[in-house]
Amino acid sequence: MNADTSTYFRTGIRLATVPAILTGLLFAVAAIFWMEQLSHAFLGGFIAAFLVFMILYLYTRHLLQRRVEHIRSLIQRLPFRSPGADRPPPKLHSDEIEALQHDTEWSRDKIIKEFRKMDEAESYRKEFIGDISHELKTPIFSVQGYLETLLDGALEDPEVNQLFLSKAMKNVNRLIFLTNDLMEISRLETGELKPEFSVIPLNNVIHDVIDSLQYKAEQRNVRIIFEEKETNAFALADRNQIRQVLVNLIENAIKYNKPEGRVYISTRFTEQDQSKITVSIRDTGIGIEPEDIGRVTERFFRVDKSRSREQGGTGLGLSIVKHILESHKERLEIESKIGQGTVFRFNLKSADHHSDLISA
Repeated sequence: MNADTSTYFRTGIRLATVPAILTGLLFAVAAIFWMEQLSHAFLGGFIAAFLVFMILYLYTRHLLQRRVEHIRSLIQRLPFRSPGADRPPPKLHSDEIEALQHDTEWSRDKIIKEFRKMDEAESYRKEFIGDISHELKTPIFSVQGYLETLLDGALEDPEVNQLFLSKAMKNVNRLIFLTNDLMEISRLETGELKPEFSVIPLNNVIHDVIDSLQYKAEQRNVRIIFEEKETNAFALADRNQIRQVLVNLIENAIKYNKPEGRVYISTRFTEQDQSKITVSIRDTGIGIEPEDIGRVTERFFRVDKSRSREQGGTGLGLSIVKHILESHKERLEIESKIGQGTVFRFNLKSADHHSDLISA
């Protein structure tokens, strides 16, 4: 039986012991003067001490034990939301009051953490609402302006109406992309969108992504180069989610590149751990300021805000990449030099020994 759940009320024992001993000694000393035999005096002192001990013990047990146990049970049932133990860690205590003190201090620390998390969540919520309202406002007002101009008479001009309708449609598409990205990142953050792991041919997935982005790269006069250092790179991952990661990173490298720039993609086994495959996407673009590197994966953060909006960015691409990699128990590494380019790097679990299970 745990010491904290003992049938003996240790607080009562501690409270009753000293008064009982003092009472017994005083009774024995007093009895020596009026009792003929010394043994009778000590026996009387022992009986007095025992009676005082039992009276005090039973009284304190009746008065305190149920109350202390009730308070401890209330503390242990507090519905904390933050991660960690739901109950105070087990520990031996000298008595129930010390155990109650330990539980109270534990609950105090948990409550402080809860309030801090609530403050952070509230601050994050306000920032997010401000960001998303700003992101939605721009395309909505643009569509409104184009439509109002058309209704005011420009609809009759064939050259103007086609131009304004195409621009309005471009902003509608931007709203669609933004909504889709918001839904995806929300599902990732809540854990609703969990990775479905399978053995995937990583090089094949990269080739597929390159083919899908080749036209966009040619439009911006950017060349994509895949340096296949590992011919049989098989990874244990969610194929669709890793494809999304590659699309976002390569598209980002194209978007922020220079004319006649290059995007280099490579896969290789890590030197320190052969069970990991490192994927690198390196561009020769404008680079990222050192103080911005830690923020580029935040929602709606843009290194070049005007350029991002002109090219249709939602500001959520790298945030989605971060959440997908975290769901794979990996992280995104970023290195950059202004005017020279940026390297995005992440690891995946190698599954080369499962090549017979490659998903089609």
